[in-house]
Amino acid sequence: MRVWRIGGRTVHPIGIGTWGMGGDRLPDGEIFADYRDDDREIEAIRAAVELGQNHIDTAQLYGAGHTEEIVGEAISGLDREELFIATKVWRSHSLRHAVPHAAEESLRKLRIDVLDLLYVHAPWDSIPMDEYIAGLDDAVDAGLTRAIAVSNFSADQLLTAVRLSRHPIVANQVRYNLLHHGQVDSHMRDICAEHGVTIVAYRPVERRLLADQATSPAVLDIAAEVGCTPAQLAIAWVINQPGVVTIPKASSREHLEENLAATRVQIPGGAQARLDSLGRKDGTE
Repeated sequence: MRVWRIGGRTVHPIGIGTWGMGGDRLPDGEIFADYRDDDREIEAIRAAVELGQNHIDTAQLYGAGHTEEIVGEAISGLDREELFIATKVWRSHSLRHAVPHAAEESLRKLRIDVLDLLYVHAPWDSIPMDEYIAGLDDAVDAGLTRAIAVSNFSADQLLTAVRLSRHPIVANQVRYNLLHHGQVDSHMRDICAEHGVTIVAYRPVERRLLADQATSPAVLDIAAEVGCTPAQLAIAWVINQPGVVTIPKASSREHLEENLAATRVQIPGGAQARLDSLGRKDGTE
C-alpha cells in the first residue's frame, strides 16, 4: 500500500485546502476577512477530518488572518497528534526576526502549541532569501514548528533554500495540475527526490476548469472511460505522481466525498500518457 509523507510524517494524499475560507481577495488585490460562512467552513473541515483527511493547509495571509481562526475552531477538541497542521508566513513578516513572531501569532489563532510545518509563502524579490530561511530555522529552534518548507519556489530557488537552511526543507508548495505543470519539471523532481522534498500541489482542479467547468476533450473523454468525474481524474493524476500530495478546498460533505473517491481512480497507461501531455502545450512543464 502506498504511503504519502511530508518530512517523515504520514499524510493523506488529499489534504484540506483553506484558501477562500473566511475571506478572499478583492479585485484590487486586497485580502479581506469574511465571517458570514464560518459555521459552514468549520463543519467542512471537521467533516474532512472525520473522513480521514489529516493534512490541513492554511496561511497567515488567508482571510486577512481569519482563516487560521476558523481552522483553530474546527480542530478544537480533536486529537492533535492525528493532525498535520501547516501554515505560511507572508512577506510582511519575512525578515528573520519577524518569522518566529508570525509563527507565534499563527499558533495563537490555531489554538495549538506547535506547527507541523511552517512555510515561507513565496520567494520575495525585495527580501534576501537568507533572511526568511534563517527565520524559519529560528522557528524550529524555538520549538514553534516541527518542520519547515517553501512555497512557489522554482527548482533553482529550492536548491538555494536547501543549501541555506540549517534544517531540512521538507516541502515546496506550487500550483500544479493537469493543465498547469508550472515549475514541476525534471530538474525540480530530481532536487526533490535527492533532498526529500514533497511537492504539495495547490489548485489541482484549476478553479473548476478541471471540475464542473471542464472543457478539455481529453479530460472529459478519459473521465468517462474511467468512470469518474473530471475533478476526480484531475486529483488522481496529481497524487499518482511520485512525491506529490495535493490540497483542494471543499466546503460540503458531498464535495469532500467526491474528492476522496479520487484515491480509488485507476488511470490506464495510454490515458496517463495523454493526460501527461496536456500541461506541456504552453511550455510550462
